Amino acid sequence: MQNKITALLKQLQEGNLAVFDEFYAQTYRLMYTVAYGVLRRKDLTEEAVQEAYIALYRNLDKIKLDSNVLSYMYTIAKNKALNILKKQCATVDIDDDVVEVMIGDKNLAPHKDYDILADCRQVLTEQEYEILTLSLIKGFKRREIAKMLDSNINTITWRYQQALKKLKKSLKEENYENY
Repeated sequence: MQNKITALLKQLQEGNLAVFDEFYAQTYRLMYTVAYGVLRRKDLTEEAVQEAYIALYRNLDKIKLDSNVLSYMYTIAKNKALNILKKQCATVDIDDDVVEVMIGDKNLAPHKDYDILADCRQVLTEQEYEILTLSLIKGFKRREIAKMLDSNINTITWRYQQALKKLKKSLKEENYENY
């Protein structure tokens, strides 16, 4: 398989775009599997794969055919998926209908959890917040997070525990009950 993909890439580098469909058919499963392993959502995975192929096409001239091409493609797919995951962790989906109801209801008090989340964001470093989000909200295991962030599992565990300590201290200082 490696040799066939390398040969197709060589043809693409030489300007033969007619082989792209075959190249895509040979490599799509790898790219999709890698991205899905990070994102675990079909729509986001398809977006990551599309971005990976675009990046691959834009950098055709930089690909060294004597290297492990599949490893290169694996890395592109993983990085594109991680970029999308980071964007997803930084954004919150809000239903427009709910927003309209909330804006129209003058008696609605802000939810306490929103205040807590804002405080967490201020107390933690970006990396600590990302680790907690991936673990507690997205449901990834620390071993998976370590692979996603290209880090050692012990480092991820230590940062996770430090983040929890910071949050606990901050919540106590802010007098949130039950913490």
